[in-house]
Amino acid sequence: MPLNLGQKVTSELTGTELEVIRKLGEGTQGEVYLVSGPQGFQAVKWYKPEQATPEQRAAILYLVKTGPPFGAAGKRFVWPLDLVTREGVGQFGYLMPRIDTQRFAELGEVWAHIKPVPSFSSLCEISYQLANSYRALHLSGHCYRDISAGNLMFDPLSGNILICDNDNVGVNRQSVCQVWGTMEYMAPEIIRCSADPSTQTDLHSLAVLLFYLWVWHHPFHGEMEYSFHCWDIPAKKKVYGESPVFIFDPENSSNRLPPDPDYAIARERWEYCPADLRSTFIRVFTEGLRDPNRRVTEGEWQNLFSGIKDRIVICPRCHAENISGPDGQIAPCWHCRTTIVPPPVLRIKRPVGDSIVALAVGTTLRRRHISVSQASEDGSEIVGLVVPHPSLPGAAGIRNKSTLTWDAAFPNGATARVPPGRAVPLHPGTTISIEGIKVTIASPEDLVKP
Repeated sequence: MPLNLGQKVTSELTGTELEVIRKLGEGTQGEVYLVSGPQGFQAVKWYKPEQATPEQRAAILYLVKTGPPFGAAGKRFVWPLDLVTREGVGQFGYLMPRIDTQRFAELGEVWAHIKPVPSFSSLCEISYQLANSYRALHLSGHCYRDISAGNLMFDPLSGNILICDNDNVGVNRQSVCQVWGTMEYMAPEIIRCSADPSTQTDLHSLAVLLFYLWVWHHPFHGEMEYSFHCWDIPAKKKVYGESPVFIFDPENSSNRLPPDPDYAIARERWEYCPADLRSTFIRVFTEGLRDPNRRVTEGEWQNLFSGIKDRIVICPRCHAENISGPDGQIAPCWHCRTTIVPPPVLRIKRPVGDSIVALAVGTTLRRRHISVSQASEDGSEIVGLVVPHPSLPGAAGIRNKSTLTWDAAFPNGATARVPPGRAVPLHPGTTISIEGIKVTIASPEDLVKP
């Protein structure tokens, strides 16, 4: 039985009374309502009778008790706050924070041109935060089991995300779940009934979602999907589970994109993807299909999207975002075909691998750049900022925004201490030691020298 406007429900653990204001939406498991109480406006997911089982009730109480993962990664989950009941009925729901739907968008709203298309920079941030949050969830011993575009909302401008519908989260390989996922995102082994949902199957679902975000297309929707006249359950099982073939598989051309205008956007957006992103998608949807242990991990995705964002260069003519290669080189602007002069970069040497950051006024050096490990936190603290020289037009430096002093070594052999608030000129060949990490200012030509 659905809730009616003006009805009262009770937040069970606190005993707080909440008033139903209006219905916000509906899904397969239940309806979502806006409610008002002592904490202001919040939301309630109210389960349909067949979904309001004792097992689901126990699952919600477990999630309320354990809470989301720690830190910034955990705050992105719209986590259950309390169990919600109504006197005289066996149905129940759960209380959760209200989402600002004016700010946050669903992917379908972007496709429908209702919300703006994220820039490359925002898309990298969305992808990074997704990987970062699911990494934190998996490290806490839980799996999500229903990763899909329907459970993701994002700010198209900033790239900040929210992960919704967390009531199916459970202990990895232990908890019983009423939902096994959305078929187009399910790992093939789940569809074939040879495995249960787990953190390992979550990795496949995450890769499909990331592919949707970047290419606006499903990785298996090619000639096989195109040839089915009835897109029913048996057809979906065939394409997603029994005989999945990546549409851009370099070795198997049986499921290439059809020569149909409806598939043109997928071809175009695939070409916009930088080479290292394309190769990662190829790996996850070829090797990862054959062997689940070869799937790309959240940490790998995290490092990849962090690195891609660091290589974004603005076209001087049309101001479109372009992405340079790992060697700092860059093709003509994808939008106006203007030749772009590669900017100087920061070359950062860390135990987990080298990386580069393209330099321009306003570029930030963040905690994640100098971390010695793949931290579960987002590493967004700014430790350095590229600023213009106060008196020399065209010159710039990187200002120490941390609380520790840096050590700089210049090409002429001179050295200097750089306390917080001071800046180092952006001269190629200058090396800065930041908390034990070596950061070198280099020209793109320096990167390709043997």
